[in-house]
Amino acid sequence: MQTPLRILVVDDSTLVRRLLRQLLESDPDVRVVGEAANGHEALAQVVALRPDLITLDVRMPSMDGVETTRQIMAYHPTPILVLTATLSSNDVDITLQMLGAGALDVMEKPHLSDPIALERCRRALLRKVRLLAHVKVVTHLRGRRGVGVGARPEPTPVGANIGRKSAASADENARRSDVASARPATPAYMGAPAFPVVVIGASTGGPRVLRQLLTALPHDFPAAVLVVQHIAQGFSAGLVEWLAPGVALPVRLAAEGEALRAGQVLVAPDRLDLLVQPGGLIHLSGLPLLLQRPAIDIVMQSIAAVYGERAIGVLLTGMGRDGAVGMQAIRRAGGYTIAQDEASCTIYGMPRAAVELGAVIAVLPPARIVAALVERLALAARAHR
Repeated sequence: MQTPLRILVVDDSTLVRRLLRQLLESDPDVRVVGEAANGHEALAQVVALRPDLITLDVRMPSMDGVETTRQIMAYHPTPILVLTATLSSNDVDITLQMLGAGALDVMEKPHLSDPIALERCRRALLRKVRLLAHVKVVTHLRGRRGVGVGARPEPTPVGANIGRKSAASADENARRSDVASARPATPAYMGAPAFPVVVIGASTGGPRVLRQLLTALPHDFPAAVLVVQHIAQGFSAGLVEWLAPGVALPVRLAAEGEALRAGQVLVAPDRLDLLVQPGGLIHLSGLPLLLQRPAIDIVMQSIAAVYGERAIGVLLTGMGRDGAVGMQAIRRAGGYTIAQDEASCTIYGMPRAAVELGAVIAVLPPARIVAALVERLALAARAHR
């Protein structure tokens, strides 16, 4: 008989805690072992109960969700699912700070007014809880050093640690991959701009890795960058605002009909698929082509078709298989593909699927990905002179 997952519910509303208990315990394999009305109570309950997962409110008296997340992840690391009641810009910003501090995922709180929406929320909540409760989280020591809530990590210098023994295997892997993927230059694809395009796809655990990568990009990065992050509806604009500070390149939401430009970062809006048309023009589609939208596969396949060997795919942490087929399309078109390594992934689902499909040229930790991109683009520039 399976041991039920042990959940701690943290919310300052008695009504919300009662509702969450009912939704969670509708699954016999899930048990709410404790409740807390604020961050201080939550910390005490974590120590006493050692839950498998915590559902954590954003706004609470005496200690908000950010500080609570920092303290939990610093001293008693536990999987955290953030639940937010509103999509106001302030709450979205706090939620993204919680993800940056170590929380795994976010979803909206259930609404009592709509029975259909409530049932949909129940299924989504249980699906996330079953998945995230088994994630092996790590200690975030920043919470022990008294770093301010809004503080950001220093960007990793481009090319840092190249040549050190600790990175030797990753460097050699990238070099062998470059040689293995070398082939005669393919003809320029019809209507494709001359610069390369990098597509970065991510899901669970992605925001922190995205910020690490984007802050490491140099100001003269010679490629356009497209980002597809699976995140709760209403969060994409806030994600852009959270990512942009500290990034040398402009970061903004992609807009219908705009042209890709080297040296800029465009983030796919939630609930819309991003496609790139001949000439490098953005098209945003609301057609229900896949279950997950925006779909990483969709944008990668369109980039492969338009840019060919100038397409680069980067697939980061996340559950499921989205991105594997897109990476395969890029590799088949003569482009370059990188998957985040298993050791650094929150969930090694999407990268694993791409590796098993034979779609990945290099498998690297986040600290090595930007250096590999810079090296690859430099090689390509020299080859086309």
